[in-house]
Amino acid sequence: MEEKFLYKMIQQCFYQYERDLAIDPLTDEEYVRILAAVKDQKDEGSEWYEVVEDVVYGYVTNQEE
Repeated sequence: MEEKFLYKMIQQCFYQYERDLAIDPLTDEEYVRILAAVKDQKDEGSEWYEVVEDVVYGYVTNQEE
């Protein structure tokens, strides 16, 4: 259940950065890498949406370079 929830949050963040995953989907490898980064960075003091936003922002900015 948690992974479905996180996947939806990841999709929303990419949409926010103007990448429609329905048109330009992530590869399985990219999704696994992003999900692992989100889970690694999450701690008791953070919210899921904050961590997902930070990881996706970092991914998007690294892809643009």
